Amino acid sequence: MLHVSGRLLSRLSVVLVAWLLAACTALPRFDADASLVDGMARADIVLLGELHDNVVQHRLRLQWLRALSERTQVAIVLEHLDADAQPRLDQARVAQDPRLPVSARARQLAEAAGFRFDGWDWALIGPVVELALERDLPIRAANLSSREAFSIARGQPHPLGSAVPSGWTPEVEERMAHAIRDGHCGLLPEAMIPAMVRAQRARDARLAEVVLQARAAGRQPVLLAGNGHVRTDLGVPLHLRDTAGSAKIFAVGLLEAPASPDQGRFDAVRITEAQERPDPCESLRKRFGAAK
Repeated sequence: MLHVSGRLLSRLSVVLVAWLLAACTALPRFDADASLVDGMARADIVLLGELHDNVVQHRLRLQWLRALSERTQVAIVLEHLDADAQPRLDQARVAQDPRLPVSARARQLAEAAGFRFDGWDWALIGPVVELALERDLPIRAANLSSREAFSIARGQPHPLGSAVPSGWTPEVEERMAHAIRDGHCGLLPEAMIPAMVRAQRARDARLAEVVLQARAAGRQPVLLAGNGHVRTDLGVPLHLRDTAGSAKIFAVGLLEAPASPDQGRFDAVRITEAQERPDPCESLRKRFGAAK
């Protein structure tokens, strides 16, 4: 089941907004690979998952990024920033005063790029931006904007609305629909599911698009996104198989204990202790229970 932080739940005040969040669902796999960073270093494209509010997982990823950026020419690709904010992000970075503390400069970039402080936890994402500034790593804003996702969810014309990868089958569509149902505690009206699938698939297409842009610039893209986006059976990798040629893709799921084997939805998995959090289903029940 998807665990949603209190900050993210605050964005669920309107039903359509819930469509746009497109749940990132973690499905566990045990993987005893002790050379995870080695695997990343050998890849052309790295996809690192997360449960959005899990502090330990964010710390682990930061450690991996530090180690990887010492070995390869990393570009950090963030689900946490909308792709249409890239020009503002770049302009703000060029204009920064290098004498300011790195933490202040990181926050400046986030504000310029429209980072949603009420939806994402800056304490978890900020250190990644600071690392990028310290090591002069490119930052790529990668998410679909809420405006675009809303349009696609409603079936309005949009290039990404028809971005269906060749591996997309009825079985894949139902798998994503199941993940969305499960990620929202089975509380969503069934009529909403097709729209959410469209928005999620378009979101994955946009993330894949930005990953390829970073690769075309001569960098090793490292996408930081929810586990649902990095799943090899229905997320960003499905889109990259059509567009990334022979590039080697390495997708890592970050999951919480207890975990059980899956059907290979990630190339590698790390399992952490479960984050203590309020029951996300309770908040969702208050918002969607009556509409079910």
